[in-house]
Amino acid sequence: MRNKLVALLVLALSGCAGQGSGPFAASSSPRQLQAVGYAPISLQRPADYQQKLLHAMRASRMDAYRELSEQLAGVMISSSSRLDSHILQDGTVSSSSRGVVRGARVVNSYPDGDMYVTELELDLATYQKLRRGQ
Repeated sequence: MRNKLVALLVLALSGCAGQGSGPFAASSSPRQLQAVGYAPISLQRPADYQQKLLHAMRASRMDAYRELSEQLAGVMISSSSRLDSHILQDGTVSSSSRGVVRGARVVNSYPDGDMYVTELELDLATYQKLRRGQ
């Protein structure tokens, strides 16, 4: 039980890092952010493959926008633990992010095996202009 909780925590926090290396990292130019969203095709609810594909496309785009929002506004982490006689009984970790992403563009969108992938890019200068209403 404890190993599963630790593994889940590590997985959740590593997915939210956003500032290291890899597909979630900010590009080498501090003027642009990049994000990648993923969605499994076969796990989508419709029975028809084309509908599954459309749902996965939409879900991967939403996941990429979530990643951009986390990079722009940060991530709020909440956790709680319950002890009984100094023995950990229960522990939970949750995260949330809230923000508005303006000016992002889809760089690439494609199926990769059973996953659908969407890559977004956001020019920070354009984002700031749009935020100010210019």
